[in-house]
Amino acid sequence: MMDSANPFAAPTQSDDFYEQAAPSAEGGSGGAAAAPPPAAPPRPPEPHVPPSTCFATPPSNFGEQAFQDLDLSGPVAPSNGGPAARFDSKALEAGSLASGARVSSPDLAVTVSNPSKQGEGMSAYFTYTVTTRTSLPQYQCGQFSVSRRFRDFDWLHTQLANKYPGAIVPALPEKQDLKNASLKYTGVGMSAELLEQRRAQLQRFMQRVAAHPLLHSAQDLQTFLEASDVQLESWKESTKLKAPALLSTVADVKQGAYSSASRLSSYFTSDGPPSSFEPVSDVPLMQMANYSSALQTQVQAVHKNSKNYIERHNSLSSSMTSLGLALTQLANCEGDASTSLAEGLSQMGVTVDRVASLYNEQAAREKATFDDPLKDYVRLLSACKQAINCRDAALRAYNNARATAAAKKDKLEKLRAAGGKEDKANVVARELSDAEENVRVAKQDYESVAARLDADMVRFQREKLADFKQYIVGFVSLQLEYSQSVQAQWRELLPRLEAIDPASSQQ
Repeated sequence: MMDSANPFAAPTQSDDFYEQAAPSAEGGSGGAAAAPPPAAPPRPPEPHVPPSTCFATPPSNFGEQAFQDLDLSGPVAPSNGGPAARFDSKALEAGSLASGARVSSPDLAVTVSNPSKQGEGMSAYFTYTVTTRTSLPQYQCGQFSVSRRFRDFDWLHTQLANKYPGAIVPALPEKQDLKNASLKYTGVGMSAELLEQRRAQLQRFMQRVAAHPLLHSAQDLQTFLEASDVQLESWKESTKLKAPALLSTVADVKQGAYSSASRLSSYFTSDGPPSSFEPVSDVPLMQMANYSSALQTQVQAVHKNSKNYIERHNSLSSSMTSLGLALTQLANCEGDASTSLAEGLSQMGVTVDRVASLYNEQAAREKATFDDPLKDYVRLLSACKQAINCRDAALRAYNNARATAAAKKDKLEKLRAAGGKEDKANVVARELSDAEENVRVAKQDYESVAARLDADMVRFQREKLADFKQYIVGFVSLQLEYSQSVQAQWRELLPRLEAIDPASSQQ
């Protein structure tokens, strides 16, 4: 499972073990041939934001309201520590969509298939064939495939989250899902069901990334999709080497603000900015945080109860299978005493077996079309909260930089007013110039993160509506379909039972 303090941390040795395989389940023979290597090396990576930047602790009142208490119609609460209303994308939609942001990328389609075991024992792992179809000109071919393992998907997820703070990066499946199976590698093989579930989750991740109007054009994604194994590893190393040297990130500004604040104490006794200083507030940020926390809680509740409902169908299937067997055995017992009753009981046993199969099939389809997507949405809402934390971190860095600059400006004014302290005034003036540059960079970073989150929350709201409509319509349709099928089985059986002849018992 991802580190709770840093969910996007690079894979460790124990993380690799999470994807190691038990004895092979049925699967393909490996990835398809990779596309020809690019003629020229990929362009340099984009600026890297350290993962810790995106996970600042949110304000203490984030998410405190219950879902039913969120006001959808009232005015936005003032920034006085009180609760904020639920985030409403309508306020942002006109501006965000008018900017020409793409809703999706119809020119890039990605599928994940063919889970295949590689190696044996503790060194074993699974690879997946990632197939891309595209008309985008930057790709070498229109259709190509590569073989990737889970840690490659994890690397891509980390890169996108680090380089696009404020964007809602689709969530990966938990590594813990495969841990339990891999720990049993000496005795119990990984089931085909578990492999298919992991494949479907990875495909959902890739399809969401490909449809994202910002992420779909990332160089890291292109490298992941079309580079050979050697090229991919080389690209990973290059991003590791270049990332520490990059400047102008939220983390740099935040650290600079703290360093400036520490140096400040050596020049005057005040520990903070002047009393007139007012930090920049971000009420929509509070609204988004309240909304995402409340929504995640409620989706988790629906997922928990839907899982219980599906398990009930599995339990019914098991019980009815046992009932069908018992009825068949009773029919055999009655064969010599009453042929008519024996035939009726036998037919009832067959019908009960068919109904058991229907319940089992229904449970499997409910899990695939309703339960699994809800579980995935819980992860997606965690990604929303991480993007919100990125905006909070950027806002805090901006306010820290502003506070430092305000404190230095106040000190400089006092030194100049006192007179006779030109040397100290010159030192503080230089520091004020540096602090003002930090403010400029921090503001730019904050506005960039805020703009990404605004656009992504609009998109999330719109797509959530379409997704949940699909889930609930599909769920209700399944109930109707299987209810009718079960009724048809009982309806067909009933005349045969009514035809049992009490006079047919043999004396």
